[in-house]
Amino acid sequence: MKKYLNLNTVYIAAAIIAFSFLLIPRLIETVNLRVEGISYVANDIENYLSNAHPIEGEFTVQIDLRELENNEGKVLFDDGENKIYVSKVNVHDEAGYEVFFRSSGDYNLGGATLVSGVKHAGNNGFTNRLQAEAKATYKEVTYNLSPSASSGLNHRDGDEFGFYMDVPDKIDLEEPSVVDVIVSKLYVNIWAKKP
Repeated sequence: MKKYLNLNTVYIAAAIIAFSFLLIPRLIETVNLRVEGISYVANDIENYLSNAHPIEGEFTVQIDLRELENNEGKVLFDDGENKIYVSKVNVHDEAGYEVFFRSSGDYNLGGATLVSGVKHAGNNGFTNRLQAEAKATYKEVTYNLSPSASSGLNHRDGDEFGFYMDVPDKIDLEEPSVVDVIVSKLYVNIWAKKP
């Protein structure tokens, strides 16, 4: 009976050790994913493939130039998994504004997706390039916006990008001053686990 118990103990210990060797790498991946977020997947070019392609169409958000802080959180794009919203609107000089968008995507150990104005490429080195274009319409007059800034995957679930809005002299901040900002050439960035 004593030998039987000792043999069972050895088998149980061996099973626990074998099971631990299988679980430890997965546990490390899970911890890294929670800490680093989407950039963990995007930067792991040995285990994930990346692809990016443009999304057709234009997406519009209304920006109130009188109450800048009220624009935060307004949604430009939302497909249920990926979202782009206004993170900040600033005055950047006497005649202009700057609008920033925040992109958030979906990620797990199987891969990630992010819809953004930034195209993230990675299979042979990592690059970030602002691809989106924007224009603004006020009282049926449309003008192009110029890029101001973009980030890499600095947030756990995404990035940021922005545009300068040089406001024509015709905008009177004493009356309702809502500008339609129209963004096109958004990109869907996809990272998939290699088979």
